[in-house]
Amino acid sequence: MIYLKNYSILIAVLLLSACASKGSPASFTFPNIGEVTTKNVGEELLKQGTGRLEPVLIVFNDEIINNLPLLKGVYEYDGENSRRIQFDRDGPNLYFMKESKKICIDGDSENKCASIKFSLEKRISKKSENSFQQTLLYNGKIKNRISIGYREFSNSLARPAFSNEVAYDLSASSLIGYKGARIEVINATNTEITYRILSGFN
Repeated sequence: MIYLKNYSILIAVLLLSACASKGSPASFTFPNIGEVTTKNVGEELLKQGTGRLEPVLIVFNDEIINNLPLLKGVYEYDGENSRRIQFDRDGPNLYFMKESKKICIDGDSENKCASIKFSLEKRISKKSENSFQQTLLYNGKIKNRISIGYREFSNSLARPAFSNEVAYDLSASSLIGYKGARIEVINATNTEITYRILSGFN
């Protein structure tokens, strides 16, 4: 009996630990390291910070489920229980059923669910992105020099003392850096820049 009691306590602790770790803060860097990206003047070249990891539902095609339309796109996490995960959607509720792996609208009975082409991915929750962020912005090109802006944000508010503008001469090198971040510039014009992130901020 002592063994069973201790075993039950152990299981309870493990379950509590799993619940506590769900949605815990994680660091993010966008775009992904090594990914070739093109951005316009005024857009973020690099965004790094912390936030909660949550599942998102990616629907690949327009669907009809339970006689209701489900448009292709990305649906944000809205909560879950032991049976299903709910995603944010205008109109009737949208669910992913954990056991059957089906998508349901406005209920979870079999006739309100369907097997469709979708993907579940863990992403940083948009609701939690506002804790602390560092960004680099593309501010354009004059002759062979590009201008990059650095910004820090805390709880969605810019920190003026931690903002800066830096110019880089591309004739000297196609590699630019700031606070540990390294970016390879593939092409830059007055309107856009194509680049690859080699590393994020320190």
